Amino acid sequence: MLKMVEAKVIDKDGRVVKRIAVNEKEFNRYVEKMKKRNCNDLTTLWFFRFLVGLFTPLDTGVNVSFTFTDTGGTSRTQGVKGYLSTHIMFLNTNTCVNKPYIVVGTDSTSPTRSDYKLGNKVAEAVATLYSDESLFVITLTAGFVFPSDTVIYEVGLEWSGAVSGYSVCGRFLVDRTVFNTGISVPAGQTLAITYKFTL
Repeated sequence: MLKMVEAKVIDKDGRVVKRIAVNEKEFNRYVEKMKKRNCNDLTTLWFFRFLVGLFTPLDTGVNVSFTFTDTGGTSRTQGVKGYLSTHIMFLNTNTCVNKPYIVVGTDSTSPTRSDYKLGNKVAEAVATLYSDESLFVITLTAGFVFPSDTVIYEVGLEWSGAVSGYSVCGRFLVDRTVFNTGISVPAGQTLAITYKFTL
């Protein structure tokens, strides 16, 4: 799986005034290869559908599903995650919301595999999901406006859901990316964060 993280500062007129990205060249090269291949690989499609379902933000008692044809030729709709009383392949929303959050912070310490939170989280937002089955690209976005000038160094992806059994709710850190030079966000301008994933 490849990941790209992008941060843009957008002024009040909607113009991008600053931009920084991590892993952009590698990500774009891979997507271009996928376009040329016109990938029809069924396994990749199924893993992509599972990931889209897992990344879809859900409140408690809500389901996300997709339609497919079973081996008998019957069209089926199966839940990928959702409420316990339905047929669900993965994570439940019985008592806990299940949502990815994009979080931002001001700590410039390099990321490690043992990170469990941002060094200094200053804002968070539920991620908005977009998916493209033709290219197998999942995009998560969120925007932030700060009351004073802020330099953001760290961006993270937190997941809320059941963290013990089916009824203990909490969050865990899925990614922490650090921009070496940081990105300065003037007060009142928008910081747009984009995560892109591809298989």
